[in-house]
Amino acid sequence: MGVIFSVREKCKGCYACIRICPTKAIKVEGGKADVISERCIGCGTCVRVCMPKAKQVEKSTGEVWELLTTCPSVIATLDPSFLAAFPEVQPRQLVTALKKLGFTEVMEAAFGAELIAREYNRLVNTDLEKPIITSHCPVIVSYIQKHHPHLIDYLAPIVSPSIAMGRVIRWQYDPNAKVVFIGPCIAAKAEIRDEKVAGVVDVVLTFAELKEMFQAKGVDPATQKLGQFAGPKPCGGRGFSIAGGLLKLAKLSSDPLQSDTIVVKGRGHISSVVKDFSQGKIHPHFLDLRLCQGCIGGPAIDNSLSIFAAQEIITEYAVREADPVKTEKDLAKYGQIDLSRKFTCEYSPLPQATEEEIEDVLKQLNRLGAEDQLNCGACGYNSCRELAIAVCQGVAESEMCWPYLVKRLESAQEELIRAEKLTSLGQMAASIAHEINNPLAGVLIYTKLLSKKVAGGTFVEEEALGYLSKMESELSRSSKIIRNLLDFARQTEPLLRLVDINQVLEQALSLVGHQAQLQNVEVVREFTPSLPEVTADFDQLQQVFTNLTLNAIQAMPDGGKVSIRSSVVDSEIKVDVQDTGCGIPKENLPKLFTPFFTTKEKGTGVGLGLAVVHGIIERHKGRVKAKSEVGKGTTFSVYLGVYSDEKG
Repeated sequence: MGVIFSVREKCKGCYACIRICPTKAIKVEGGKADVISERCIGCGTCVRVCMPKAKQVEKSTGEVWELLTTCPSVIATLDPSFLAAFPEVQPRQLVTALKKLGFTEVMEAAFGAELIAREYNRLVNTDLEKPIITSHCPVIVSYIQKHHPHLIDYLAPIVSPSIAMGRVIRWQYDPNAKVVFIGPCIAAKAEIRDEKVAGVVDVVLTFAELKEMFQAKGVDPATQKLGQFAGPKPCGGRGFSIAGGLLKLAKLSSDPLQSDTIVVKGRGHISSVVKDFSQGKIHPHFLDLRLCQGCIGGPAIDNSLSIFAAQEIITEYAVREADPVKTEKDLAKYGQIDLSRKFTCEYSPLPQATEEEIEDVLKQLNRLGAEDQLNCGACGYNSCRELAIAVCQGVAESEMCWPYLVKRLESAQEELIRAEKLTSLGQMAASIAHEINNPLAGVLIYTKLLSKKVAGGTFVEEEALGYLSKMESELSRSSKIIRNLLDFARQTEPLLRLVDINQVLEQALSLVGHQAQLQNVEVVREFTPSLPEVTADFDQLQQVFTNLTLNAIQAMPDGGKVSIRSSVVDSEIKVDVQDTGCGIPKENLPKLFTPFFTTKEKGTGVGLGLAVVHGIIERHKGRVKAKSEVGKGTTFSVYLGVYSDEKG
């Protein structure tokens, strides 16, 4: 596992991490985004944008507490950007606060910047032909090693300031000390594990972790007395955390009109500059790259201080505390420390996607034609083609395409409605069969009687007309039942029109009335007359109230009462379906509208009815509420907006 990892349970599938990641080091599986450690460069941008906190950074506080309790000498080295992380704290107050945590000494890692600046000056002026890419930023080093290994030879063979300071302490100042670097950089945690520079810095703490330690120990840095930094003293190195600070410190020209030096900062520009450099479109001699807006904009600086305000604070401190004479003496004292390093190719390419595979995915997404490729970016990728390539490489899923997913959801919702209609029809079939069979049996009897009288010569016209009238009445009743069933079952597109809710309720009750009689359930109608009309699909609302009434009847296997009430409440039509049945346990109420959740016995329900009810009412801009008490019954309340000429 890398220094940045995902907590899958917290991931909400928003794809913000994919959108922001400069190397697309994110893999989506089952709708959850995981970090691909082999591709991650530790920049921490995903951690910053992840609101559910699913992207987290490896904690090092436990290691530091152990060092502080078991080791006699533990030295803290502070990145020059510490003032941006603690703007309300005086620098020497922070020294005292750190010592209260147990650190024996506190040093400024800015002295490491002083040392490497001299090396950069020497390197630039020695090799005037070969381009140089700075290696002081661990994120950039990781970016080159993992994603552009063909540029490794251009990386300056010089360590970062934190490693330089670690070598000063462990190789000369106090070989027995443990070194803890504290800074704004998450990638520094991975840097100290790199075998090319390992062994001088024991643990890396972020500023955010340091604040946690202060809080755990009850130490408020802003209230501490002034302490004193130990070790060699920096001067201009205190400005190293500002973008372009290295050029000034190394006495290199930064004038874009008079030098072949390029200073690049910010996630949005690094990839394009590296790409142009790789393709020979630009020809700088010196490339100073930082993925952040300088270290003062690092991912572990968790306050609202602007880059410009932070820059001003650090500049004032650097000028105020400058002691060039002391710094020169210390540079002479520690100037023989080896600051060189080598690099390793860590390239881990994703599988190459063929054009045929890409087209297959685009076809599946219905994005094959150029006019169909919306490139909306909702999936986290810049274009539909990029998403298709990622799907082929196994790091993305087709369901990440929002328009594609919406279409699938709409189709699934239609299937749910059809499935629930069939379920409801099946439940009503047995009941309605009895109701249709009764009038048909009567018709058969009257037919035989009439036939017998005609054959026996006792035919009386008036009596025969009476038989025919009764037969017509029974057949009309059967026809009405069948017509209602067909209306309920037919699959049609939603048709919005002005609807009288009371008519919808009557139609629904005509379908389930016999079911209520069979189960000894009394149906009570309490309809408010002359209700305002609503704009709705008559058949879909009929399905809603049929489902709710059937559920109410089935909740009373030993009989009871179902009350159907319609009324106007606060400019809305309200329909209550209330039963006196078994009730619903409190813990199940939040799950009622979840698809496939059911409390019915196996074979009597699949848990789609209320989900379909909820979906239909939501599409009608309404809402459904449920109240229940075990042993006393349940009430479902449906609210629908009243039609208005002004609102349409």
